Amino acid sequence: MFGSVFAQVEPVKNLVLRTTLGIDYSMVKDKDIEPAFTNGFIARSVNNLSIYNSDFTSVTWSNTAQYQLNLDKSKFNFLFGIEAVSDNFQDFRGYKEGFSTQTEDFFVLSAGTSNGNSFGTATSSRLFSQFGKIDYNYDERFLASLTLRRDGSSRFGADNRYGFFPAATFGWRLSQESFMADMEKLSNLKFRAGVGRVGNQDVGDFASLGLFEPRYGAVASQVDGIFHNDFFDDYWNVGSAYALDGQDSGNLPSGFVSVQAGNPALRWETTDELNLGIDFGFFDSQLVGAFDWYTRKTTDILIQPPVASALGEGQLQFLNGATKKNTGWEFALSYRKQVNSDFSYEVAGSASHFADKITELPEEVRTAYPGNSEQTVLGHSELSIFGYVADGIFKSQSEVDAHASQVGAAAGRIRWADLNDDGEINSLDQKFLGTLLPKLEYSMRVDMNYKDFDLSIFGSGVAGKTGYDPYTFYNDFIRGRDNVGPGVFDAWTSQNPDSNVPALTLSDSNNETRTSSYLNVNASYFKLRNVQLGYSLPSNVTERIHMDKLRFYVMAENLFWIKTNEFQGPDPERTDVNAIPIPRTFSVGVNVSF
Repeated sequence: MFGSVFAQVEPVKNLVLRTTLGIDYSMVKDKDIEPAFTNGFIARSVNNLSIYNSDFTSVTWSNTAQYQLNLDKSKFNFLFGIEAVSDNFQDFRGYKEGFSTQTEDFFVLSAGTSNGNSFGTATSSRLFSQFGKIDYNYDERFLASLTLRRDGSSRFGADNRYGFFPAATFGWRLSQESFMADMEKLSNLKFRAGVGRVGNQDVGDFASLGLFEPRYGAVASQVDGIFHNDFFDDYWNVGSAYALDGQDSGNLPSGFVSVQAGNPALRWETTDELNLGIDFGFFDSQLVGAFDWYTRKTTDILIQPPVASALGEGQLQFLNGATKKNTGWEFALSYRKQVNSDFSYEVAGSASHFADKITELPEEVRTAYPGNSEQTVLGHSELSIFGYVADGIFKSQSEVDAHASQVGAAAGRIRWADLNDDGEINSLDQKFLGTLLPKLEYSMRVDMNYKDFDLSIFGSGVAGKTGYDPYTFYNDFIRGRDNVGPGVFDAWTSQNPDSNVPALTLSDSNNETRTSSYLNVNASYFKLRNVQLGYSLPSNVTERIHMDKLRFYVMAENLFWIKTNEFQGPDPERTDVNAIPIPRTFSVGVNVSF
């Protein structure tokens, strides 16, 4: 349920006072019954019931005062306000086994006879904001805006709850100036500039606090979202006590365990941005376009870096860590032409580039980013891939003997490059292989209309992207319990020594599925995403059948794509191991309006 109510009053001319109360409420009720059954040699001897209920409520209360002031060619709009947001979430899980009757109505928790357990959590957060904004418009030529915000979040330490976030924008319609009047071919020219700061509070509700969990020796645990009896769990006792002499028996006593260290100094993550842009149009807006350049600096990045288990429990902690700089640009251009009364077309294209690099890296968050003891992510993208360089396949034992010392090396195994020339392959022989961010994103669209026919073609792609290829893994490596791809038929053997696929083995002593250039390849691509051909009945026909429009069309989606030879998978846009390739779809349809 989502909605809001408001009240508004205008006590004096041009002054509007408004109060708004909004609510966002969601409820989940899930009941999972697993009955006992026997089907041939497959059976479940004990039935069970899992219950999951959750409630989320978000209440927003905002109050604003808005005043408009007009002074000849100058127009001002003032806005001041406060806003409070309250978020609350709680859930419950229950589990029971041993139901004597297998009907849905009988499956309630109290009817179960064994292994009952329940779990529940609750969390909440608060946000309080104060803000003011001034908009200025001079003769529709100069446009400016100034915003000041002060936001306070319960997720941060008491001394750093509030952050200050100013912003300003400026626009200038040069095409409206008198000195541009002689440029008849120029139909629009506008300069834009913006500078400001935004904050990020996207961390856990209790990120700044030290957290403890109760642990009870008799409690069942949850694995993969399913409740299990202790006997079947991988870790079947999470009790916090331990009898050193081994004499005690039965359930261990209750206790608490530290799961997060507090950080009262935790504060807002902030991003400062400068944006410069220009909009232009020529030939009575037949040719229009826009170009934007921006730079961003993000400081105090919120992160929870991993810690060594040897440091003990309760050492995980949210921190303000690295600093990152982003730069990029976006360009869009389109041209439309009415050739004659029967034929018109429009061609549009866009391109953009985005790059980031870590500029500061405190030692306490270094483990959260790619790198090793000698190389850090400093100067590289946050989304960099760091790994080993595959240098072909060992063709013979003589090549193994001539290479650096490598654990698992043998004829038919992947040869890892000795990048530091120390004669040994280890963790120091890694490098930054690329980044998940493409160097260029681009798209193109063509629309044509001839009499009552219309044709639309759209495609887009990326260039300069490195990505994981799951099909290289499935195609080139054999596993004991899974089917494999046809690449294994070309695997290295003594009779096939020139193969680029490693020899088949169920014992990967060479660790060939490690992060490396063998599995992370050029993932650039272009996709023809949509082609649509339509025909609309003439207006004199639709009028006779009392319709405004009747259009028939055929459409093809993901018609074809182009990818690099390095990427073996069918769809380089879907690099997740479990992702299903986007299907090629053909459809026909009718658009009707009255």
